[in-house]
Parts: sequence; structure tokens; C-alpha cells
Amino acid sequence: MRRIESPTNPLVKTLRRLAHPRRREAQFLLEGKKLVDAALQSGTEIETIVVSSAYRTTFLRDVAAVELDDALFRNVSTLESPEGILAIARRPSPTVPRAGLIAVAAGIQDPGNLGALARVVEATGAAGLIVLKGSTDPFGPKAVRGSMGSVLRVPVCEVSDMGELDGFRKIALVPRDGSDYREVDWASPCAVVLGGESAGIDDEVASRCDAEASIPMHGDVESLNVATAAALALYEAARRVG
Repeated sequence: MRRIESPTNPLVKTLRRLAHPRRREAQFLLEGKKLVDAALQSGTEIETIVVSSAYRTTFLRDVAAVELDDALFRNVSTLESPEGILAIARRPSPTVPRAGLIAVAAGIQDPGNLGALARVVEATGAAGLIVLKGSTDPFGPKAVRGSMGSVLRVPVCEVSDMGELDGFRKIALVPRDGSDYREVDWASPCAVVLGGESAGIDDEVASRCDAEASIPMHGDVESLNVATAAALALYEAARRVG
């Protein structure tokens, strides 16, 4: 196994860049044994596995592996308590599903929320997660960790325009004044459109939706976390069409 000790090594520079990405790249970072395992099991294309000097593993298979000095590994890690293993993977590029139930992230900026939404999509058996332009990167380090590997197992498609969802009945999930989500027609193919944490769904996206649905709330609660709202709507839709 090749060992790297220099902080100026090109691979180390790549790891630092992917740990704090400023733009979307063809590569993304996976950190921790669970995520690396999930990538191997899901068939995600892995370019390199990187381990610290103190780490011992037996599942590297045919993937190129590199060892970093422990101090250098801690320096490139995104975790407060590094597990000693990470990987550089290739961003998948699935096509938009043409049937079934999908979730659409429209302006979701919080990577933890987007990752949690991917988990909901997988848990509910939805056909995929569509990420509209203006949302955070679903393959950024925090989003991947928040998804607990779901972004590796469900189709995650990044699109620039709602027009790519033609053929789907698009239902915007809004905090107030929409139809009760339990009474909405969720017949397939159907897209549940979810807005950002504070701004919600912008007017241009909302104008392209066919209906609005809301989850009844008591008291002075303004809105639910986007992943919580998505779970309620997607499970209800799955129950109704299943």
C-alpha cells in the first residue's frame, strides 16, 4: 500500500478540496467505515480508499488504497473524531425516473436537511430524489453524512429546470393554505415539491406545480422540518397508491 507523508502531495490537496468544496465536482468524499461500506455494496464507483496509518481493514478488494500518516489524515478529515478511513468516489448520474413517486428539492440549502430527505426517499420506497438548481450539493460531505448512505442507493438527479419533470403531477408542499395532504390525489406519476428552510418554494417553481398541499398544524408552529414534512407526505402517498 502506498504511503503518503507530504502535505503537498496532489492526493492530499484533492482530499482537502473535496472536504470543503466550493462547487460541484465529478468526485465527492465519503468518510467513515459505514459510508465506505455502503459505497462498496451499492456499486458506487470508488477511485481511491484512504486510511490512516493506525487503521486496519480487510475489505479493500480491488480498489486502490493509500495510507496517510495519522497526523496528516486528521488534517484532511471532516470529522472531529476521524475513524481512519475515507474514500474518493465518482458522482453518479442517473436519469430522472419517468414513473412512480419522486421528491423534488426546490431551494433546500441546508445539507443536513437534504441528506435527511434522501433517507426519507429511500425509506418510503420513492423512485428518486430530484434536486433543482439552487439547492445545496447532495454529494457534499455534510449531505452525504446526513443521508447515512441513502444518496448512494437511490437515484439522485440534479436538474436545472422544472420542465425536466413534465409528465409528473407536481404537488407543492406548503406550510399553510394548501389542501389537506391526506385528501390530495397522489396517483402516479407524482412529484412532491419541497422548498427551502426559510424561503419555501419560490414563485417560479410554485407556478409550475399543479396543486398545493399542507400538513395541518396546531398552535403557533410556522412549519415542520422539510424531512419531517416529506416523510408524512411520501408515506401518505405510498399508502394511497400502494
